[in-house]
Parts: sequence; C-alpha cells; structure tokens
Amino acid sequence: MDENKMIAGDPSGEVPAKRDIAVITKEIKDIQRQAKAMALTYAVEIGRRLCEAKSLLPYGSWGEWLRNEVEFSQSSANNFMRLFDEYGSAQISIFGASVDSQTFANLPYSKALQLLAIPSEEREAFAEEVGAEDLSTRELAAAIKEKEDAKREAEELREKLRALEEAEADLRQKADDYDEMEKDLKFAEEEREKAIKEAKTLGEKLNQAKSDPKISKATIDKMKAEAEAAAKKAADEAAAKKLAELENRLRDAEAAKIRAELLAKTAQDDAERAQREAKTSSPDVAEFKTLFDELQALAVKCLAAIRKIKGRDPKVGEGCEKALRAFGEKL
Repeated sequence: MDENKMIAGDPSGEVPAKRDIAVITKEIKDIQRQAKAMALTYAVEIGRRLCEAKSLLPYGSWGEWLRNEVEFSQSSANNFMRLFDEYGSAQISIFGASVDSQTFANLPYSKALQLLAIPSEEREAFAEEVGAEDLSTRELAAAIKEKEDAKREAEELREKLRALEEAEADLRQKADDYDEMEKDLKFAEEEREKAIKEAKTLGEKLNQAKSDPKISKATIDKMKAEAEAAAKKAADEAAAKKLAELENRLRDAEAAKIRAELLAKTAQDDAERAQREAKTSSPDVAEFKTLFDELQALAVKCLAAIRKIKGRDPKVGEGCEKALRAFGEKL
C-alpha cells in the first residue's frame, strides 16, 4: 500500500478532497446553533420535571430539596418552570415536552428567557419580526426595551387622552350650564332695556305734570317717586356688572372647550402614532421609517425648487417635474 496514502489517514488508500473553508465555517455555525437550540428543549424538560416534583413534595420542603438534591437556586428553578409553562407544548408526548413553536425551538436558552418579557400573545410575532434568532442577546435586549418603551409611551398617551376626555366632558357640562346663564343674561338685558324705556317715559310724564296746574302736588310727588325708582333700576351698576361678568364667563368657557377639543385630538393622534410605532419596533422597520421620512422631506424640497424654477423658466420647470415624476414611478 502506498505510504503517502496511509499518511493521509484514509485506510482505503484514497486521499479525501479538500473542502472549502466557507463550507466548514457554515457547518460549525449550524452545529453551534443546533446545540444552543437543544439547550432550550432540555430546559423545558427540566422545567416540566420541576413542576411535577414541586407538586409531590410536602409544603415547606421545596427549597431544601432544590439545594440538596438538584443543586438549583430558587430563581433558576423558577426560570426552568416558566420556560416550561411558556414554551412547552400543551400536549406532552411519549418523548417528553417539546417546544410548542419552531420559532422558539431555534432559540437558545438565554434568548428564550429574554423573550418572557414580551406578552405571550405577542411573543412569537415579535420574535419573527425582529429576527430574534439572528440577533445577539444585547441586540435582542435593545429591541425588547424599544418595544416596552413604545408600549409604555402609548399607555401614557392613552391615560392623557382619557384625562382630557374627562376634562372635555366637564367643560361641555359647564358650557351647557352657561347656555342657561346666557338665557338669563338675555332676559336680564331685555328687562334692563324695559326699565330704561319706562324711566324715560315716567320722566317725560313728570315734566308734563309739573307744568299742568290741574295736577295736585301729591300726584306730582307720587309720579316723581316712581320716576326716580325707575331711573335707579335702569342705572343699576351692580346689574350691569353682573351682566358683563356673565358674558366674560361664557366667552372663557367657549375658549376652554375649543382648547380641550384640540388637546384631545392631539393626544389621540399621539396615541395612535405610539401604537403604530409599538407594532413596528423592528430595527429594520425603524431604519426604513427614518429613510422614508428623509425621502419625503427631500421630495418636498424638490417640489419647492421646481416651483421656483417654473417661476423663472416654465419649460425647464416642467422638465424637472417630469424627471421627479419618472423617479416616483420607478419606485
């Protein structure tokens, strides 16, 4: 047998073909990924058995059993049991408790623990959206924090909106009350006008009576008292001041109501925006949104420039507009 072939390590005497380094690198990474994914499956299995053991042990002996028999801390045991509760298949087969989703089955133990921060009904969609399998633990933590921050901001805005809606309802009630005040105001103004007219009429009659010798002094004194009372009623400054105050309060109430409506609309728009951002917390989506906003801003600037060009040279301006439209159609 050829000595060189034996040195190559092939007992058949055939020299194996050299493999590409990229292929070997990929195989190593695939094996690493599989090993990490298996760790979650084992963790789920451990969690299932811990749940079973806890149900069998007498009350008060759980912590001691963990320390002495399986050497787990309370927090580690809780993590294993949570992983089983959250990721374990509801139907346990003869082979054990399998991970209930392929999305999670490919994740390592550490990332599965991180994703427990996301509500169960949103977790799988979030993991797929951000590409949790391909992110580092640091990147995944940042994506989770971004989602939590957006969710918290949305909740704060919803609370603000609720408070504004309550304030608006209160202001509307006050506005209804002021509607009644406005009616009272109108009635008071009409009564004041009547008093002024009555005072004027009585004054004229009094002057005529003074020049008529047939009218007695007692009658003139009575007419004078009536005219003075009417004049006093017509010139009542307190009543005029009250009317002015009612008018001011009505104007303030209407202005406050308009402000509340604007604030409520703004808060609602902010809440809807925050909810949209909470649903698109993927780093890739966030990058697209930034670029898209920049593209929109550039488009606005291009349109402004075209308007200026058209003002100086309509033909050139139309050519620029045509070029911009062609670019949009390509997109």
